[in-house]
Amino acid sequence: MGTKRNIIAFIVIGLLGTFLHFLYDLSGENAIVGIFSAVNESIWEHQKLLYWAALIYSIGEYLFSERRPHNYKIATALGILSGIMAVITLFYTYSGILGFSITFIDISLYFFGVIMFLIVRNLIIKNHFLTSGTAQISGILIIIVLGILFAVWSFFPPKISIFIPKLQ
Repeated sequence: MGTKRNIIAFIVIGLLGTFLHFLYDLSGENAIVGIFSAVNESIWEHQKLLYWAALIYSIGEYLFSERRPHNYKIATALGILSGIMAVITLFYTYSGILGFSITFIDISLYFFGVIMFLIVRNLIIKNHFLTSGTAQISGILIIIVLGILFAVWSFFPPKISIFIPKLQ
């Protein structure tokens, strides 16, 4: 993927994720909208923004591209997982060291997650890793399982810290 395409992807995913952050409140707390947007200020709910924004962008890019890499599905899935894991790891590392979180850093971590998504996805595609049909099916399954977890755990979260809304 070229530099121009990556910049466009970063901007679109960044803006879409930002919009999704506010969509639940704007919808009057509609449960269906809550599947796609943050329903509270927990770390888990904020990962939904990256998941859905990157997935929506990637589906659009895939459907409208003339060139479709054979490993696009698994690359997208692993890119999304990498972005999510990077955000979670960095959030708990920095806030654990400081003993508190800083909103500006939290917002910046979302954009860092978008960058990680793009880097991992592009490395997999560029280097022709994981091109088998099994890898592509695995990518689709990862995306589906994550989507189900985001939907279910938004309304029935486990009682662990990642699901507890942080104080503002």
